[in-house]
Amino acid sequence: MKKFVYQVAGLEFVDTEAFGMAWKLAKAAASQFHVPVFRLVIKGGDVKQEVYYKGGCFNSIKFITADNVMIF
Repeated sequence: MKKFVYQVAGLEFVDTEAFGMAWKLAKAAASQFHVPVFRLVIKGGDVKQEVYYKGGCFNSIKFITADNVMIF
């Protein structure tokens, strides 16, 4: 089972559903603080670090720039 940990301004929201309640809470917090939403996707021993991009999707943090990351 996958675990999704959304990180916003020092806060963490955890869920087993990719765009469940934790995502909604993270997005609301990001809007309040005007910051991006980062996410850890944990499955077994694998951990992927992602950020939400302006294109409307999560992808690896290795592609992040000031111009392509979504600031809520």
